[in-house]
Amino acid sequence: MMDAKINHVSDPAADTLLDPIALAARGNKISGLDIFQATTEDISITRAQTLLAEMNADVPHGGTDMTYGDKESQHLRFWKSETPKAPIIIYVHGGSWRSGTNLDSIGSLKVTHLVSLGYSFASVSFSLVPSVTVKEQVQEVAESGAYLSRNSNSLNIDPDRVILMGHSSGAHVVTLLGTDSNYLASVNISIHTVRAVIAIDGSNYNAPAEISDSPGPVSENLIGALGSDPKQLADMSPSHHARAPNAGAFLLLHVQRRGDIRQAVELDLVLKASGTDSELHVFEGEWLEGHVQMLLRIGNPEYPATLVMDRWLEKHVPVTWK
Repeated sequence: MMDAKINHVSDPAADTLLDPIALAARGNKISGLDIFQATTEDISITRAQTLLAEMNADVPHGGTDMTYGDKESQHLRFWKSETPKAPIIIYVHGGSWRSGTNLDSIGSLKVTHLVSLGYSFASVSFSLVPSVTVKEQVQEVAESGAYLSRNSNSLNIDPDRVILMGHSSGAHVVTLLGTDSNYLASVNISIHTVRAVIAIDGSNYNAPAEISDSPGPVSENLIGALGSDPKQLADMSPSHHARAPNAGAFLLLHVQRRGDIRQAVELDLVLKASGTDSELHVFEGEWLEGHVQMLLRIGNPEYPATLVMDRWLEKHVPVTWK
């Protein structure tokens, strides 16, 4: 874990005066056994609708639209860095594999922030369930990486310094790409070119366990997208593929969703056991409130997870070679 001094010091007495919205917006780091504390899923329909509307309205400015495949859904938007041969961040949006686009489920602050640091950034659209399986969806994202690699010279990016980043189900996709080398190998990309994976409040790292870890809408979405066959669920689970070879390093950023935190702890341990560098950090924000606010706030220098991400990137994939 990174130095705890990067976080604001919380006053437990004062914290009881903050409502769930304020706590999620603050996003201080949580450590120790407190990461497993019980949280509430209670959120009004009005508040949920407000959060989703904010997410869909937060479209990043600029960038260049590109097509990486023959399907109408296979396109991306690319933001070019001024850094020569910049590392490339490939971002995969969430939406339970069924909804969202490369622009309405991204969070504009992270794009502006990371490009300002010198990284190039590509946000990818892909076919959605049920028109494809999740396995085919993951393969499409791999194909977007192959497209960027083939055009690396004109895009001024380094194809050997790739960072995969995803939120929610997109975090599941990028951790699967970073642990199961078959997807990238099928498009002639070595998993060793993926220097880092950043998973933002993901789930389904261990898909069979998700059914008991997160009963309700999360597990229902899982079964609807991945099915209920144990063998198939295991095949789509990053923790079942994390024995190596893996991507170079993993950063797992989570809010307070206890079942998914349990799986993140498990994935973190399996990765470390394989010799892969991995870090897990948990921040304030309960369930959907935290889930969406983390997406929207990463990139804001005042949001604690931003500094965690920045320091981790500087360690594992610095903008320029040292």
